[in-house]
Amino acid sequence: MRSVAKYRAARPSLFVSLLFVVLAGVTGVRGLRNTSIEVPPAVAAGSTVNMSCRYDLESDTLYTVKWYYKRQEFFRYVPKEDPPIEMFGDVGAKVVANKSSANNVIMKDVEPNNTGRYKCEVSADFPFFTTLMDSGYMHVASLPKGDPEVNVEKLRYAVGDTVRSNCTVPSGNPPANITWTVNGNQVNSSFVINITDKFIDNHHMAIAGLDFEIAPNSFNNGKLHVVCHASVFHLYQKKAEVLLMEERPILASVLGTRESSYIGNAAKRVEEWFYAGVLATLLLCNLR
Repeated sequence: MRSVAKYRAARPSLFVSLLFVVLAGVTGVRGLRNTSIEVPPAVAAGSTVNMSCRYDLESDTLYTVKWYYKRQEFFRYVPKEDPPIEMFGDVGAKVVANKSSANNVIMKDVEPNNTGRYKCEVSADFPFFTTLMDSGYMHVASLPKGDPEVNVEKLRYAVGDTVRSNCTVPSGNPPANITWTVNGNQVNSSFVINITDKFIDNHHMAIAGLDFEIAPNSFNNGKLHVVCHASVFHLYQKKAEVLLMEERPILASVLGTRESSYIGNAAKRVEEWFYAGVLATLLLCNLR
C-alpha cells in the first residue's frame, strides 16, 4: 500500500516534468549543457591543485555537483543544503572547503597516489533533472631531487671511435625520461634502465646509455657536444653536458721523426767515412 501511495504521489510530478519537456520543445527553452572539466595534466607532489567544472544551466536550476576519483565520490555541492559542501574519504580530506564551490574544487598537498581520473557530474533541478558529466586525468609526480650526471670513458676521440657514455638521474616517481643530443642532433639511447630506490617507495632512478660511432663529419670545429636531457612532464627539465675534443695525428711530430731519422743516418755515414779516413791516413803514414 505504501509503495502504491508513493507511486500515485509521484505521478503528478512525472506528468508535470513531461509537460515541461513538451513545452521546452515547443518554445525552444534550453536546459543544462556544455559541461566540461579542467584538470591539470601533471602537478608536482605537495602542490595545491585547482580543478574546475564548467557548465551552462541556461533556464535550468542547479541541483547538485558531484566529483569522483576512480568512481568514488569525494566532493558534493548541493546549493539547497546548509552547508552546501560535503567531502568524503581520503581524497575528500585534501579538499579546501572554504575555497571550493559549485565550479571549483581546491585540493592541497596532493601525492603520487592521487594520480588518476577525476570526473565531474552536474545535475539540474526540477523539472528536467538533466545530468551531464566530463572527466580528466591528472598525474602527481614526485620529482628527482638533483641534476642529471654524465660520465664518459675519455675526453678525446678520433674518427671511427665509439663514444660510450651514461646519464644518471636521481630517483623519482615516475622515473625521468632521458634523451641524448650530439652537436644538437638527437641520438637514440643504447639502453634505458630504471632502478628501484631502496629507501623511497615507488621511486626509481633512471639510467640511459649512449653508444655513438664517430663519423668524419661528426665533429664541429674539432668538438663534439654531448648533452643528456632529463624530463618529467613539464615539471622537471634539466640537462648535463660534456665537451669532447677531436684527437688528430700530430703531423709535425711525424715529420720531425722522419727528419731526425734522416739526419741520424746521414751523421752515422759521415762518422763512418771520418773513421775510415783516419784509418787510411794512419796506414799511409806507416807505409812511409
